[in-house]
Amino acid sequence: MFNWKELESKIPDYQVFWTIDELQERSEVLACEYPDVIKRSIIGHSRNGEPIHCLKIGQGRKRAVWFGCPHPNEPIGTLTIDFLAETLAKDTALREELDCTFYLVKCIDPDGTRLNEGWFKGPFDFYTYARNFYRPAGKDQVEWTFPIEYKTLSFNSPLPETKALMQLIDMAEPHFLYSLHNAGFGGAYFYINKPIPGLYPDLHRSIEDLGIPLSQGEPEVPWAVTYAKAIYELTRSSDAYDYYAKYTEGDPATMVLAGASSAEYAAQYNTLALVSELPYFYHPSIDDTSPTDVPRTEALSQAVDFTEEMHGFLAPRFAQIKDCQDAPFAGALQDYVGKTPHRIRAQKAWIEKQKQNDRLATTAELFDNNVVTRFYGMLQYGMLVRLCHWAAEHSPDGTQYYMELAQEVDTALQRIAEDLEKNYPYQVIPIRKLVSAQLASGLYSLAQL
Repeated sequence: MFNWKELESKIPDYQVFWTIDELQERSEVLACEYPDVIKRSIIGHSRNGEPIHCLKIGQGRKRAVWFGCPHPNEPIGTLTIDFLAETLAKDTALREELDCTFYLVKCIDPDGTRLNEGWFKGPFDFYTYARNFYRPAGKDQVEWTFPIEYKTLSFNSPLPETKALMQLIDMAEPHFLYSLHNAGFGGAYFYINKPIPGLYPDLHRSIEDLGIPLSQGEPEVPWAVTYAKAIYELTRSSDAYDYYAKYTEGDPATMVLAGASSAEYAAQYNTLALVSELPYFYHPSIDDTSPTDVPRTEALSQAVDFTEEMHGFLAPRFAQIKDCQDAPFAGALQDYVGKTPHRIRAQKAWIEKQKQNDRLATTAELFDNNVVTRFYGMLQYGMLVRLCHWAAEHSPDGTQYYMELAQEVDTALQRIAEDLEKNYPYQVIPIRKLVSAQLASGLYSLAQL
């Protein structure tokens, strides 16, 4: 077994996230310094023509694919992989001990990640994060555009980045696939594609030893299956389909994000797949399981009310922006505006069913519904402000109009951020801790093989 404490002590005290250019430069320097250890290759190109690099390190019996930025607002994994690559290159004994051939992709979505670089150097607060945030619609997400055929859901339009990852998975036939996601605000939690009870204590310890809270609030999606505290079965597109088939009218395929996930694709090789969701921001309420005097279904309904309120503000203002389909933020907002009403109806129907076995909400669940919901809704405001600025730059006749609209939305965004910060003062989790937790989770999972 590898010496985790010794390895952890070498993790730098990161203060910022690195840009795509910085990551690529570090990979190039490392590969040149250790040519006999590292094989650097281009596995594909992004939609904007950016090369997607892979570092192959080690010659072990086990094969593992790790990739960062499965969503472009999730850069923790870029540092995790960068550190792992440098450590493996320098440490022959560790390579032999892990007995693994690693295929490491620091960033699978360079185009989208560049659109998040505005917050990578701080300050790390709600407003800066939201104001510089970008996350594409489902059909434009590398993680969720793998082919799938399920009932009326048919998707076979993988993105160029997804195709590159598919080819890497097919070539490596990995025993272990690590999609390095992370959350934004809340507690840490995990997804794994098969039950491995022996792994759960290691996953919990990798988080708790660092003082990072485990998420004790609501699961990310209603259809999540719980394996253990803050550990869930990795969700599939078919699960989402069945949920919407049960709680909405019409074709559920129109509600599913897009295609399948990387884990679903790798399942053909009996691959163990892990996702560790780690937050940037934390509040003590997120892991407080003490009961409140509020019924859980009432707390869930409050979250729906917040979502309706935010959608009611954003949708008509988004509709005022014309001829901006080429803007990178337009597709994401169109997806949000168009699908949110259907999701709300499904959520209300699901809540009604929960009333049959209602109970009092815990403090964590109440916080999740009242506060975390608003944090994630706030991110849509930030993208709408950015879309307004894009429209002003590309529509000379409407510059003043779009800038005034941008100011209106930005003012609303600042008001939400200030309200949350005033009433729920949060902590920023040190980046070093996040990298440590993500690395430990991956290596402990690899050890299970």
